Amino acid sequence: MKIKRQKVMELMDTYCNGNYNRFGRELGIDPSHLYRFINKGIGGGKKLAGAVIKFCKVNSLDFEDYIEL
Repeated sequence: MKIKRQKVMELMDTYCNGNYNRFGRELGIDPSHLYRFINKGIGGGKKLAGAVIKFCKVNSLDFEDYIEL
């Protein structure tokens, strides 16, 4: 399973105006963890993948657009 960084960044821009703190709260993860993943590619593990899937379900989005299985 691989999280698509660019697509997650687009999701953050669309739903939270590019605000890492707000999007981190929406996902239920630490904003610094989100920042490191998007900007450095570090830390895109199970917790982030699960949070993206849950966010997509709540907002009626297809999580496969954001995560490669």
